[in-house]
Amino acid sequence: MSAAPASTMGRSAPAVHFVAGAEVADAHRDRMAELLFATSYLEYCSVGNKLQLPLPQLQRLQNIEPYIDHVYGMYDAERNFTGFFTAATVEEFGRIPAASYYRDEVRAMDDAYDAFVRQHTRAGDLFVASLAVEARYRGQGLLTPLLGEVERLARSKNSGRIVLTVWERSDALRLYLKKGFRICGSFGYAYELFFERLHFLEYDTFAKTAALPGD
Repeated sequence: MSAAPASTMGRSAPAVHFVAGAEVADAHRDRMAELLFATSYLEYCSVGNKLQLPLPQLQRLQNIEPYIDHVYGMYDAERNFTGFFTAATVEEFGRIPAASYYRDEVRAMDDAYDAFVRQHTRAGDLFVASLAVEARYRGQGLLTPLLGEVERLARSKNSGRIVLTVWERSDALRLYLKKGFRICGSFGYAYELFFERLHFLEYDTFAKTAALPGD
């Protein structure tokens, strides 16, 4: 557990603390799985899944539990669950066996996405696989401590870059750019499905200049 640190990604933020994924309550892991749908087009991938599971349950099985050692829950001073992120170095993620329970037609898109990420990453990069704020806490500045904790983690691993992908029409893209991230690649494979592109963003962990505060 750690308190939110001062960060070059923002100077003023609400008081929060972070809890390692293995210590996060079961109900909050369920909520993490539900929040994943707010950040991507996972409904498309999850419908008709091979295990015939409810969609949030599938996401927990596929995108939360295998990576629980790299999941961090965010809580406010009253211990309310306010958000989470999943992040590790590319090398660390590469050591985790990945399973896909999506229907077969999603495989080609997943393979293309994986190739796109490999093209733009280095082994030591800290890759943010997911990041979300609880709906009722959005607009309260919580992206600042979330990214501050991501940056602290990157520094602890000596990762020179923080990298992630975000959809073009997402409100998050504007916020990440404001925090100092920059676009260095775009993924258009799924454009005909979703009519938008996925951007690959990078942030220099050891940059001297600070991004604008606030979100």
